[in-house]
Amino acid sequence: MARNLRLKAARAARDLSQQALADAVGVSRQTINALEQGDYNPTLQLCTRICRVLDKTLDELFWEPSGEDGKGGTEMYCEACNRIYEGARCPVCGSKAGRQPQPDDICFLMEQETMWARMLEDVLRQNGIEVWTKSTYGAGLVIKSGGMFERLRLYVRYARLQEARELSALLFSAPAEEPEEAE
Repeated sequence: MARNLRLKAARAARDLSQQALADAVGVSRQTINALEQGDYNPTLQLCTRICRVLDKTLDELFWEPSGEDGKGGTEMYCEACNRIYEGARCPVCGSKAGRQPQPDDICFLMEQETMWARMLEDVLRQNGIEVWTKSTYGAGLVIKSGGMFERLRLYVRYARLQEARELSALLFSAPAEEPEEAE
């Protein structure tokens, strides 16, 4: 069983010690410690009492993400292909060696045709987001094709990934249709 950091955080947010929570729900401090360490599988009744005291739902404190390794439902980072994903395996390379993303991890944002990728790169830089690009073609193929079909992959740090996704969604969203003028 994995450690229950959500329980520990909820307890700390209420400024309760393990002993205080144990007293409130009618168990020993060692039981609360074992729950937080992932060494004890509580009854539904105990989970419900803990949820009432901490003002949380069962899902918030005790629901474990699905997935064969228990990692599903939470973001994982694949070092092999720089992707953020949810689930047991990286959907790109199939690796099971994912880990929790760190703020400085370089993450894949998207792949676009060169013109659009350069436009997005400029927008990201104007918003203070570091961005890296990588061509999908080798230099020889780019020279032969004149770069007409070249596509670029854009990467940003995990700490700014959500903001970069929002900016790219704004940039590439379809414009709203203008209302027709009444005559």
